[in-house]
Amino acid sequence: MEKNERKNRETGKTVGIHHNQRMSVLVLVVLCVIWAIAARIIKQPLMLPDFGEVMKEFVLGWVDLRVMRNLLITIRRVLAGSLLALLLGLTLGLVMGCSDKAMHGISPIVNSIRQVPIMAWVPLAIVWFGIGEGPTVFLIFMSAVFPLIINTISGVQSVDPNYINAARSMGATNSAILKDIIIPGAMPGILTGMRLAVGAGWMSVICAEFIATSSGFGYIMIEAQQRLETSKLYALMIMSAVIGFAMDRGLLYLDRRLTGWRFKDGTVTG
Repeated sequence: MEKNERKNRETGKTVGIHHNQRMSVLVLVVLCVIWAIAARIIKQPLMLPDFGEVMKEFVLGWVDLRVMRNLLITIRRVLAGSLLALLLGLTLGLVMGCSDKAMHGISPIVNSIRQVPIMAWVPLAIVWFGIGEGPTVFLIFMSAVFPLIINTISGVQSVDPNYINAARSMGATNSAILKDIIIPGAMPGILTGMRLAVGAGWMSVICAEFIATSSGFGYIMIEAQQRLETSKLYALMIMSAVIGFAMDRGLLYLDRRLTGWRFKDGTVTG
């Protein structure tokens, strides 16, 4: 009986996943058809290029060495900026979440700085770091660090104080409590912060490369715009969306692996 119930649950879960996938594909197909029809009606390729031409550029983009080289440059920048943001964001978030004094002392500064629009940092980043890697990594860092800080604080504060008090009553040290209770309990918040941070970093690096570099994925998008290669520009935008989606799915998979108890029947959503 128990085996049959488990099998039925697994079958139902699989059917649900396949249904969601079919719905996503259907919506995508409908959007593509609408695009193709609209492009034929409008007949202004600079504004809305032919769907077939865009798909041709999209496929060619994955085998174009120049596109791939600039894409790897951009991914390297995102990884560098996100790693720096993780180191500082996780540290500050844990300190502020665990200490009321740190929270009251640091929170006003963090909340003030994070209100500055990311593009407002561009001129200062260029002054500090010049043109090239420095400004882009800095802007990725600034985009990513605050979601990590805020979500880490939220994760720490969501830990049941009774667990901490029980551990202390049994003689656990502060470092043991941090390692065995606070960090595991805050992991859902930390991983959510990572997901938001990487997404924000990916979006900000494309914008930064419009202005502060002479290489990268954003730079070749600007080149396509200046040459009026609208089909290629659309294709590069779709490639950017696909890569960002893949990174988000990867982090969501990591979230499921580390905190699977949060997902109903082990199913990843979001």
